[in-house]
Amino acid sequence: MNCMKYWAVLVFPLLLAGCQSSLVSSLPASDYQGKVPDGLNQQLLGLNEAPAQSSRGATTHLIYEEDKALLTIVEKLRSNRWYWDMNKSEVADNVKFYTCEQFGAAIDEGLGVRTWFVNGFVTDVISAGDCN
Repeated sequence: MNCMKYWAVLVFPLLLAGCQSSLVSSLPASDYQGKVPDGLNQQLLGLNEAPAQSSRGATTHLIYEEDKALLTIVEKLRSNRWYWDMNKSEVADNVKFYTCEQFGAAIDEGLGVRTWFVNGFVTDVISAGDCN
């Protein structure tokens, strides 16, 4: 029984970190280049360590790329056989509203935010001036 306890404490976090790093290496390319103040940058780096958030059929990961000041909200369906039944133009206004509501102050300071629907599409980057 103690072996299982050690396995859960030592190995499970490594598995989760592996999932996060595989998402980072497969992020869609972006030309966005921003800069945020140092204090905000440190706070945003903490998002990379945040646990994934689960909803009914998907998980949400936050990945911050410090060199670009770009935050990608990764929406991943739980099954690789599932696909998003929507397109970019249908959800653009809702995604923009949510993004500005959650990250508007940071966006005004130079952060770029996009949402990637894995096995679907990536939204345009929302940046300073877009949330007005």
